[in-house]
Amino acid sequence: MLIAIVAGYCAIAWWIASQYTFNVTGDKIGALLRSFGKKVPQMIFLVLFARLLYLTYVKRVDDRIGVLKADIRSFLTDRDRMLSGLLAFLLMSLTLIAFAQLKNLIPEINPFAWDEAFMQLDRTLHFGALPHEFLHAVFGGHYMISLFTGLYNIWLFMMYFVLVMACFMRPDSAVRMQYLIAFLFTWAIGGNLFATLFSSAGPVYYADLGLGDAYASLMQRLHDHAATGALTVVDTQYLLWEMYSRPELINAISAFPSMHVGSSVLMAIFAWRVSRMAGYLAWTFALLIMIGSVLLAWHYAVDGYVGGLVAGFSWFLAGLIVRARSEDFSPVRS
Repeated sequence: MLIAIVAGYCAIAWWIASQYTFNVTGDKIGALLRSFGKKVPQMIFLVLFARLLYLTYVKRVDDRIGVLKADIRSFLTDRDRMLSGLLAFLLMSLTLIAFAQLKNLIPEINPFAWDEAFMQLDRTLHFGALPHEFLHAVFGGHYMISLFTGLYNIWLFMMYFVLVMACFMRPDSAVRMQYLIAFLFTWAIGGNLFATLFSSAGPVYYADLGLGDAYASLMQRLHDHAATGALTVVDTQYLLWEMYSRPELINAISAFPSMHVGSSVLMAIFAWRVSRMAGYLAWTFALLIMIGSVLLAWHYAVDGYVGGLVAGFSWFLAGLIVRARSEDFSPVRS
C-alpha cells in the first residue's frame, strides 16, 4: 500500500516537472541525501544515549552496558524489522525528493502573489494588529530571539529523527503506517498543492516583492539581533533569496502553509500515540515552532494555522486508509 502511494506521488511529481524547464537535478538530489546522511550518526548517538540514561536512572540496571549491547544485537538481528525499516526509509527518501522537485517549481508554475492577502488576513484575525507585534512584546528580547532561532535550526533534525524512528518501528504497527502515510499527505497536500495554489514568500521577503514596509520594524529587529547575536536567521534568509534570484531558479522559498508547523504538529500527534511524555514534549516543540515561525519573519500566522490543520487532516485520512486496509485483510469469522 505504501509503495503504491509513494509511486503515485513520484509519478505525478516527475510528470509535472517534465512540463517545465527547471528540474531538481542529480547533484541537488545528491546534496539532499548527503544532508540527511550526515544526521544519521547524530540520531544513532541520541538513541543510544537516551537508552543508556533510561537504564541508568529509571530501571537502575547494574550491567547497563551489557543490556545496551543486547538491545543493539536484538535490533540488528530482527530481520523483519530491518528489511521493513530499510524499505520504508527508501520510500520516504523518494517522497522527500519528489517534494523537492515540485517545490522548486512553485514560482515557475504560480509566481508569489498571495503575500498581501495573507498579511491582511493576519491583521483581520488578530484584531487589527500583525501577530509579530504581540509576539515581540513578549518574546522580543535578545536571548529569546536566539532561543527561537536555535529551536528553528534543529527542526530539520527532529523531523528526520522521528521519521527514521517510525521507519524502524515494528512492521506490524498500525500507528507507524499511519504516520508514514500522513507524512506523505502532509507534504504533498500542504507543501506542494496548497503552496502552489496560494504561492507566497513570507514576511521576510515582503519588501523584496515590492509590497511595502509592513514588516520593516520586524526585519530591523532581526538585523539588530544579527549584529550581536550568536544565532541568526538573517544570513539564511538572505541566502535563500539570492538562490531564488539566480537565472537557474533554485527555489527553497514557500510560506503558505508552514511546513515547519505542519510537520511539527504531525510529529506531536504521532508522539502522543506512542508515549504521553513524548507527546507533551512534541506538542511543546510544535507550539514553539509556531511562535518562532512568526517571530523570525518566516511565516504569516495563517501559514502555521493552516499547516497544523493540514497535518491533522492528513493524520485522519491516513487513519481511514490504514483501518480500511486492515479490515480487508482481517480473517472472516463465522
